[in-house]
Amino acid sequence: MTAELPESSIPDEAWEEFQRESEGPARLAAPKEPSARARMVTERLRREDEEATRRQGRVRGWGKRGTQVRAEPQAWRAWPGQQQRQARRRRGWTVVSVVLAVVVVLVVLNPAKSLSWLAG
Repeated sequence: MTAELPESSIPDEAWEEFQRESEGPARLAAPKEPSARARMVTERLRREDEEATRRQGRVRGWGKRGTQVRAEPQAWRAWPGQQQRQARRRRGWTVVSVVLAVVVVLVVLNPAKSLSWLAG
């Protein structure tokens, strides 16, 4: 004796349409919820920031009592733009300095030849 499956009350066409819609743009547009680990890390970082602000306390100085201090994030969490610009600027000045030093050494070692080369 075989058990027969009860007939579905949903027509096949409606079921196929539901499957198409659930796999299509509706699924792609749905917001993605962060994982439990991501929520835990976010909460831990928020608490660390609050603790850093509390540790920094208030500014003490001439007429600045009661001014709150904003905690700065650690370097690995900070926006790298400023650090990268400073490193690039330092690297650029280093290259310019080396090229200038080479030119000065060439002029000092053989001024006649180097000046004739510059004059054309």
